Amino acid sequence: MEVRTLDDAPASAFHLRLALVAGGGPFCDGYILGVIGVVLPVLVSSFHLSADATGLVGAASLLGVFIGGFAGGMASDRLGRKMLYTVNILMFTVFSAAQYFCASFDALLVWRFLIGVAIGADYPIATAYVTEFMPRRWRGPALSGLITFWWLGYVCSFVAGYALLSFFPGNWQLVMGSSFIPSLFLLLCRSGMPESPLWLMSVGRVAEARHIVMTFLNADISFEGIQSTAAPGGIRQVVVKLCSPRYRGLLVFVSTFWILQSAPAFSIHTLQAQILAQMHMNDPILVACVVTCFTFLGILPVTFGLINLIGRRTLLIWSFVLAALSLLFIALWSGEAGWAVLAAFIVYSAVEAAGSGLQFVYPNELFPTEIRGTAVGFASSASRLGAALGTFLLPVGVAHFGVRVTLFFASSLLALGAFISWRWAPETAGLSLSEASHITLS
Repeated sequence: MEVRTLDDAPASAFHLRLALVAGGGPFCDGYILGVIGVVLPVLVSSFHLSADATGLVGAASLLGVFIGGFAGGMASDRLGRKMLYTVNILMFTVFSAAQYFCASFDALLVWRFLIGVAIGADYPIATAYVTEFMPRRWRGPALSGLITFWWLGYVCSFVAGYALLSFFPGNWQLVMGSSFIPSLFLLLCRSGMPESPLWLMSVGRVAEARHIVMTFLNADISFEGIQSTAAPGGIRQVVVKLCSPRYRGLLVFVSTFWILQSAPAFSIHTLQAQILAQMHMNDPILVACVVTCFTFLGILPVTFGLINLIGRRTLLIWSFVLAALSLLFIALWSGEAGWAVLAAFIVYSAVEAAGSGLQFVYPNELFPTEIRGTAVGFASSASRLGAALGTFLLPVGVAHFGVRVTLFFASSLLALGAFISWRWAPETAGLSLSEASHITLS
């Protein structure tokens, strides 16, 4: 079958397989990052952690993501998507198993940092891989679907962690090491996946690109308009192009909105059980699990087409607005935590998850193939640096200023995100990758 571009290719069984296999990475990411929120009260008790140390253990993997996002993004643009697509999952598997055997707080920090490096590398690799295969109609839902898998892994980590601690009280090593199982399964599933044809075309390997398209999509695709070079650009050339006036504004926008989503979200979700405990909520770990499960109220509609129906711009603006109002309500609540606070946390979790669906969409659509991985890696690294800082500072802020003042500050960050999105968020729904990558910000 002959179609003009990959944007116009009909959806196929391979696209479904691709989406599911790619989603396994964010699932493991969410599980690995989320499980610390379940065991953190146990770690505090076992190691007698101070507020600074509590923040550090929550932020260790996020600091690793900061390094991994940069390295993975640049490596995927230089070396291709396929090899790294498997190597970073192997790192997931090995480092997950290592957490089960660590016996000291220092060792735990090291393994959490290293596993964060693997997580960071997966963001640009997996999302670029999906972007470069997926038809335009399914690109937005598929990329936001990766966030759905992330939240599914995050929720599963809370449920599995709560269950394991119920049967094995105090055994934090077992809970942390449980991420070995989904990581190993994903390692097996990712074998046999092809290289991205758009990346092959961008580095001059036209025949290989056409062969992959014919083999896996049973289609003859025109690569017209895609610049072909004899070899992949060096890291310096990629960085220079990314930071040029043409792309600088876009890079600042995607990095900023991602930071302003992630900094409050990771800190609040990681430390939610402790926040609820300080607000005198009964069984705060169970309540945190329940609140986290409601994230699907926000992300599932986005994945199933809302992102195309209302557009990227509207979704981003209103997710920031509603998330800010939810945290502001909790900050101003004067009594003990009850149903009203629980409902506000649920609203925050749902709308924050809905907006997070754009974290993989915007940077992948707004940058061309030759710098896509680096752009996503830079934005994800910046966001995780903000998240790490927020996760480290939140327990310190709570200890010095109280829960409500700290949540008010988090609400202010989200309000800033709403303003930035209103001012600069572009609309890319319905555009081809070529059209979207020609958008500029003034």
